[in-house]
Amino acid sequence: MTKTQAAIACGSLTSTSKMPCKSYSLPTEACVTGFKMSKIEDSICSKCYADKGFYKMYENNIKPAQFSRLDSINGEFWVSGMVSHIGNDAFFRWHDSGDLQNLEHLEKIVAVCAATPSTMHWLPTREYGFIKSYVAKHGKNSIPKNLIVRLSAMYPDKPVQIPASLQNVPGITASNVHTKTPIGSPCKAPKQNGACLDCRECWTDSVISYELH
Repeated sequence: MTKTQAAIACGSLTSTSKMPCKSYSLPTEACVTGFKMSKIEDSICSKCYADKGFYKMYENNIKPAQFSRLDSINGEFWVSGMVSHIGNDAFFRWHDSGDLQNLEHLEKIVAVCAATPSTMHWLPTREYGFIKSYVAKHGKNSIPKNLIVRLSAMYPDKPVQIPASLQNVPGITASNVHTKTPIGSPCKAPKQNGACLDCRECWTDSVISYELH
């Protein structure tokens, strides 16, 4: 599949100033859990970075592209398009904006990961239920070794409680958000002008703690 065909099948990839790699961006309005959490005062989603900064400044261009990607997920050639886009890149980050839509979406992402074994994938998500459904359906060893699923916190300074059915499942870890004391390995980006630079810890099974931003 050519890059032009891939863009038709699944939309374009995104580049952000922080990330050392390409990513895939969906509209925050389509977040299942996140949209509900955004209405709750003091939740992390109520202060979502993907609704501020450059995302907000250029939303007239960004939003249509995000919704186009969202519409493409159910397409027949979405997996092939993503595989073509990612190619042999060393790292890939899912959803710098947005989140999983359903179990089938997660299954397609897993298929992309399986077809790009030389790429390390990082999938942050607040859709714990979809992850639980996937593991229940496919088994505890069904997450590809090149995929890190990071269950994201709902509130600052309140650590993620990994559901019992997902504990000790290879490839599943957590990320927290702190205002003062890190709850896990602190993200280095705030001390590096907001960039990952050579850090790749988010693509490991370490529990990461991000400074609220």
